[in-house]
Amino acid sequence: MPRRFASRSPNGFTTIESMIAAVVFLVGLAGLLGALVQARNATGQARRLMQATDVANDLAEQMQLWDLKDPRLAETTGPCAMDPLDNGGALSSTGATFTNYVSCMHNETTLKQPNTRFGGLQEPVFVDELGIPTRYDRYYIVRALNPNKGGRRLHIWVKVVYMDAGVRRHVTAHTIRIEPRSM
Repeated sequence: MPRRFASRSPNGFTTIESMIAAVVFLVGLAGLLGALVQARNATGQARRLMQATDVANDLAEQMQLWDLKDPRLAETTGPCAMDPLDNGGALSSTGATFTNYVSCMHNETTLKQPNTRFGGLQEPVFVDELGIPTRYDRYYIVRALNPNKGGRRLHIWVKVVYMDAGVRRHVTAHTIRIEPRSM
């Protein structure tokens, strides 16, 4: 009588089945690890955006405390004053376009002028959990409007520029200061 071979052990899995299951498991695990790395990067980007927004809001709030005759609130002139929202994309560009736009804005030197007080964030650098610092450069644009009814209104755009994964990014905050008209 010919001998019969069972194609499958009744008590378990064959070696081939176990190897295929291990490969499927490893492929799934590799996909999960990739998703975790991507989530960590997105969390870092969100944290830097939040920090930049906090830096911009801190400066805008400090400006609300300054006297309207403070020399730091002098009106801005140049290409940035013509396009305070940066619709032309100068802050995202490189070379002369970026340099010209940034050079006409008020900056850190303006914030810390002699004989003035600045109670806001002194050094806009934050270090992440890996010890990597991110520097946030603060700029601002001031435009004065004189309404027909008298008084003066200052529109102030605060710009915070920072690097994120090798790409220059920026955040803009806007505030208004109103000087009541004199009676």
